[in-house]
This record gives sequence, C-alpha cells and structure tokens, in this order.
Amino acid sequence: MRDLRQKAYQNTTWRKTRETYLRLHPLCEECLKKGKVTPATSIHHKESPFKGGEVNYTLLTDFNNLESICHECHGEIHSKGKVDNPEETYNYLKSLLPDDKHKEDN
Repeated sequence: MRDLRQKAYQNTTWRKTRETYLRLHPLCEECLKKGKVTPATSIHHKESPFKGGEVNYTLLTDFNNLESICHECHGEIHSKGKVDNPEETYNYLKSLLPDDKHKEDN
C-alpha cells in the first residue's frame, strides 16, 4: 500500500491539484469551523482514494473530496478514527516514518 500511495502522490496531476487547492484554500478548514485561523500545511482526502489496493484517481483529485488542513487537525482526524479503515490509517501513519524506523514491520 505504501508504494501505491507514493506513486499516486508523485503523480503530476495530483501535485498540480494539491498545489492549486492549497492556493485557493490556504487556511485549515477544520480550524475555521472552530473559529480559529491556522495556515493549512497539507490536504486531507475526505474519502480515501486507496481502497481495494488500487488508486481511484477521481477521488484523489476531486476538489469536492479534498480539505486543506493543518498538521494538528490532520493528526486528530486520523487518530480519532474519522477515516474509513483503521488499517489504512495505521499504514498511512507508518508511511510518514523514515524507512529505517519501520523496516521490521515489512
């Protein structure tokens, strides 16, 4: 799954989509709901584009499936189980570690 995510996130269309969305939505959308103003640092997919062992490029790049988000809120969303699949959340968080930190899991 990690290789699948890396390939998708290196895709030129995704990179342009991410850049454009962050430019149009520079503030964390979760913080704004709480009345706070925080710069967004990443993009969260409301519905995972990585179900079933393949990339759904429509979900990956659909503006309606994206949310600009700060690092803190992104961590909260994933740690509270607001994603569809706990195993997916684990694999996502594990993918954020440097390779040498989780080689024993592979």
